[in-house]
Amino acid sequence: MRTSSAALLVLLPSVFAIPLGEAPSLRLDVTLSRVEDTRIKAVVKNVGSEDVTFVHINFFKDTAPVKKVALFQHDDSEIAFEGVEKLFKSSGLTEDVLTSLAPGDVYEDEFDVASTSNLSKGGHVTLHAVGRVPVVENSTITGSMPFKSNKLVIDVDGPKASKVAAAMKTMHKRTTVESCPSNDKQSALTTALQNAAYIASQAADAAESGPDVRFQEYFGTTDSETRGIVAARLRAAAAEASSTTFGQTSYYCYDVDEWCSPNVLAWTTQTTNTIANCDLYYTDIPPLTSVCHDQDQATTTLHELTHAPGVYNPGTEDFGYGYDAVAALSPDNALNNADTYSLFANAVYLNC
Repeated sequence: MRTSSAALLVLLPSVFAIPLGEAPSLRLDVTLSRVEDTRIKAVVKNVGSEDVTFVHINFFKDTAPVKKVALFQHDDSEIAFEGVEKLFKSSGLTEDVLTSLAPGDVYEDEFDVASTSNLSKGGHVTLHAVGRVPVVENSTITGSMPFKSNKLVIDVDGPKASKVAAAMKTMHKRTTVESCPSNDKQSALTTALQNAAYIASQAADAAESGPDVRFQEYFGTTDSETRGIVAARLRAAAAEASSTTFGQTSYYCYDVDEWCSPNVLAWTTQTTNTIANCDLYYTDIPPLTSVCHDQDQATTTLHELTHAPGVYNPGTEDFGYGYDAVAALSPDNALNNADTYSLFANAVYLNC
């Protein structure tokens, strides 16, 4: 981790729990179709029996270069995503990032998959979307619901796809120390890194030899291989957070590439191992929370570090946000989901 140093804040928490839930009647269906070349249309339909409001950040309707579908080559290997992954706050969400649908209602979104993935090789590409989207009541995430799409196969013209303008900006070169225009933000970030290293190390120990029941709660299995991978990823994140002078990521205290927007706490780009905090990181969440499954700066930083493949390869994805969504993921998706690691570390730290 390349940044600068400051003193560590030590907080001794008391523990409270936040109840979350899922109504079994909530579900979204996504129909993918080809518009032209690599341009895709998604029709999102509420196939449940109740009105629903959900967050569309990192989902269909988000205008940023986020991962809306997974792309697979003919040999079933996944094509790398070259966009941005954003982490958003769980309460106080503004109306512009929320979508409401009555039963049977739909909305459409169009996007070009060649703008966030290198499709210059061409050939048959399969598109698919699956995961969980956060459900909102009174501007606060209260649960989650599943979504799933059809599998769409398209024949990609490689040379034509390579001419599609990349959505991501040309990234700046890394520097040995990422400068910060604010001493207060730099101090907060350094504290968060040190706290993240501490809770990640604790969580790694718990993954290796802690109670089966807690590991099962977050990762859906007690398989020894899975426990080993989780421990290794957490130790790698702890090691990355422990140094402010070297490492595999560039961590900025500010929105260096302008991917922040209202409600977003931080973001990561996997292709460059770049992480950046948004203003809300400093104003809306504490250094360390005293509430089980709540957000704070340390677990937000840990969440972002697990995204970076330079820290541990492969980098995690965002299959679900919050405890409710994490608890409902399959073991395979939980293993590769960023919030699973941050929530597990929070649970170990607070003894949830």
